[in-house]
Amino acid sequence: MPTKTAAKPRPKPRAKPNKPAPRLDRPWAGQRWAFFGEFAVWPAYHGTSPEGVAARRGALVTDVLDERLACVVFGDHRGTGRSEARKKAGKLGLKILDEAAYRELVRIDLTGKRFAFAGGFDCSPAGLDDGLLAKMVTAAGGEVTTDIDGKLDYLVIGNRRGEKKIANINKMKKLIEAGATTAMIEEEAFLDLVRLDRPASAGGELDFAGFISQLYGHVDKAKLGRALDMLRKDRFQLYTKLDGEHLVGVVRSQSGSGNVYASWLSSEGHYGCAQPDLEDCMGLQGTTCKHLMVLVVGLARTGQIALPQALHWMQAASGKGPRKNNQLCAETFIQYKGAEAGEVDWRPTETIPEDFYAV
Repeated sequence: MPTKTAAKPRPKPRAKPNKPAPRLDRPWAGQRWAFFGEFAVWPAYHGTSPEGVAARRGALVTDVLDERLACVVFGDHRGTGRSEARKKAGKLGLKILDEAAYRELVRIDLTGKRFAFAGGFDCSPAGLDDGLLAKMVTAAGGEVTTDIDGKLDYLVIGNRRGEKKIANINKMKKLIEAGATTAMIEEEAFLDLVRLDRPASAGGELDFAGFISQLYGHVDKAKLGRALDMLRKDRFQLYTKLDGEHLVGVVRSQSGSGNVYASWLSSEGHYGCAQPDLEDCMGLQGTTCKHLMVLVVGLARTGQIALPQALHWMQAASGKGPRKNNQLCAETFIQYKGAEAGEVDWRPTETIPEDFYAV
């Protein structure tokens, strides 16, 4: 009688491997992200595009809109398929980020980082004395020091000459050669680095220092620096009219010539600045001039225009050239002359230098 062979034991089922946790340097590994529209502002310190940052974090960047997407990002400017993509993303219930929210999401964490400054700055002609540079750093979570040593995270080099500028730069270079990991960055890169883009949905509150910090991303930095310098040095009586569509006002020159300018800005980002003969202000040169910036910043500081509104209108003007509006400017000059003569009740908003010493 044949003997029975023992049944071979069944192999135990293999345990399914655990899904590896995302690496710290690739937190979006396995996620699909889509981007539509051009960014109006993108910090140069990233060294790559918004899509490139997502890919660097491990995401698969695609232009296919479906339920598999982790997030859809929309730039402020137009781009191929942007409008249709926004509608479809809303119907699919996908997570959507605007440009400001995405910039904030991928911003370098500056908590506890130490900053020192070398030279003079277009964005803050008074240097550290007026407090603007320090407030930009502290608002971003960093710390300011005057010590040039190997513990620094950033040495910021201003565009202008300044006391000990070259000596401090050379000292830092030697410390870096000796092993310090300090990054030496130019003024424009610094403004990109500390700029905060807290979306309203995240509960971010915009104060005046934050307003100025963000404004630097959308205007000519040297012109804004000169406008702030004007406001710090002298009182201005700003004759203005503001409604939901337009801001127009009269700003006098600081040169002592007695010249006045009618500057205007619309909610859509159209703008201009004219002299009494209706010729364009020479300071326009393709971007908003310092007179318009004095008007906007002066009203923002005195609370005559809401900070988010002022920022939004100036953002809308970014990338646009000036326009003529002779009728608006002529009517504004006529009303201004009537106010000066006491024939028209048009009361100005007055700015005082002390309000701009330490923003």
